[in-house]
Amino acid sequence: MSSSKFEPNDDILDFVIKKANGLKGLVDTNLEIIPNQCIQPKEQRLDKSQIDNQESIPTIDLSNFDDLNVEKSIQEAASKWGFFQIINHGIPIEVLEDLKDAAHKFFELPAEEKVKYHKEKVSPGESVFMFWSAIGEKDEKVLEWRDSIKHGCNPQK
Repeated sequence: MSSSKFEPNDDILDFVIKKANGLKGLVDTNLEIIPNQCIQPKEQRLDKSQIDNQESIPTIDLSNFDDLNVEKSIQEAASKWGFFQIINHGIPIEVLEDLKDAAHKFFELPAEEKVKYHKEKVSPGESVFMFWSAIGEKDEKVLEWRDSIKHGCNPQK
């Protein structure tokens, strides 16, 4: 849970970033009013009438990774959709489930524990694990509702 209650007049960046509550911590306070910084202007919102409901999320099969069509499919899906699903990647489902479980456990930690891993407190190269909220991105007019963790690894070591 979050380390404190968020009130409408509080500094959202202080609550989310400096106190390391993250966006999940903000949501966990059971907000009654969404902060203005988190509301996208109507003219910039997705026009639902332009969505083709017949199209599905692109699925990319990596079983033939060396095929140039795989690279083309990734580029097309990334540019058109911004995301895609990968199948036949060779990662056991148990590993993926363990990864999701670990992420859930991390975001359930108290803010005092998560702050140790916040990207503003970790020097580059010091840690292979860090946490941040997109809400702190520079020059954003509208703050995104996204907390992230990054865990790097070097299988050669």
